[in-house]
Amino acid sequence: MKNHVDAIIWNPRAEDLPLLEMLVSSGGITVVAAILNKEAPAAEWFTGRGIGLFDDLESIPGMLPGQLLIHIREGLPFPETLHNAASRGLLVINREVAVLMCGPPDVDMGGQGGDLQALKHFNRLVRDYLPTSRHSTTSVKLAACLTEAAAAFNASGAVIMTGKTGGETLALIAQHGAELPSDFTVASRSDCLLARCFTRGKPDVREDLSGIETELLPGIEVASAALLPIKSGRSPLGALVLWSNEANHAWDLTAISPFAYYIAVLLEVDQLGDKLEENLVIDPLTGLHNRKQFEYRLHQEVHRAERYTLTISLIIFDIDNLDEYNSTCGHMLGNLALSDIASIFQKGAREVDFVARIGGDEFALILPETNRLGAIKVADRLRGDVASYPFPIPDDRTSASLTVSAGISSYPGSADNEHDLLTNAYRALGSAKAEGTDSIKLWEDSP
Repeated sequence: MKNHVDAIIWNPRAEDLPLLEMLVSSGGITVVAAILNKEAPAAEWFTGRGIGLFDDLESIPGMLPGQLLIHIREGLPFPETLHNAASRGLLVINREVAVLMCGPPDVDMGGQGGDLQALKHFNRLVRDYLPTSRHSTTSVKLAACLTEAAAAFNASGAVIMTGKTGGETLALIAQHGAELPSDFTVASRSDCLLARCFTRGKPDVREDLSGIETELLPGIEVASAALLPIKSGRSPLGALVLWSNEANHAWDLTAISPFAYYIAVLLEVDQLGDKLEENLVIDPLTGLHNRKQFEYRLHQEVHRAERYTLTISLIIFDIDNLDEYNSTCGHMLGNLALSDIASIFQKGAREVDFVARIGGDEFALILPETNRLGAIKVADRLRGDVASYPFPIPDDRTSASLTVSAGISSYPGSADNEHDLLTNAYRALGSAKAEGTDSIKLWEDSP
């Protein structure tokens, strides 16, 4: 982990402020935003420091992969939060992990201390194998987790077991320092320590296992062990087990817990599967294609138009007064309005057209085999649909409206390549907005 990272705080309470003060004063993080109602008791702490408050992740501008999302409450955040964070490359951590990563080890945070050796290995794990990264497989990340955890606590071996078939069986998914078969399983109702840890959902430390009849794992005899449930909310996903061949081994559950937390986040992200992959190209707020997919599709369509001597038009829409609407109606209704505008564009497009959200209040329509006259008709129809749409308003308001302006360019009429096509559409949009709201401008008409 870098020496300094930007962090977003999720839903803090007033009683969390001493912890936040400690994290900020440590110099390890800079709080750049908070997901918090402006009327909440903790809001003043953030606004007094010039930190923006937002209703959800989608509202925060300028998020970058690698930033932290600190879930200041106990346990893991909701699955949809993990999903949204993962799609943006954010690393979700909880308060305990934040203290270990950013807090000095001698600070008393109600039992949340920190072992420097464990912290060193955990930071290296996160730095090299961010759970939300798509550059490494899940199995590689799990193996790295066990390697770092074993090294941090001088463990002779370690395993990760996860629940299968409705939790009746625990299956091996990663091992270190052991030679178990890949299809190794344990019945969750068996009498071994692993099964007990999983079914009870509570950590267990056994400093001396000599003379104890209960096995750690079937066929595994060790001198001491630490077992931690891997939890998502209150439901255990599995268990992390570390052991030593020496009795009276010193195990620190507080220092081990970030590794179990890392595994929980990793398994949650992995279980999202196709949803996460889909969200890499889909804007989660509107359901439209995102900027990355738009650029890819624009390249494809211009290449096709060049190869077969076709015409293609591009429309860039910008919402004229979204900031004013958000100020009047609130970001929650603002997000609903964005979603409604996305639906208007999607319904008003042909099946062959490509609709994307390419910025906070910007949308793009790629119109294959459409000349500039056809593009003007589409843009004007959609502009009118937005202007007449009954957008949501708070109870104390009688009306609120939103309008859009648009810039249009065409290939090959006003551009020789995809870069010029996009640039000229933005130039036309700038001319349209310079003339006022609810306006459309074709690049050929622009100075």
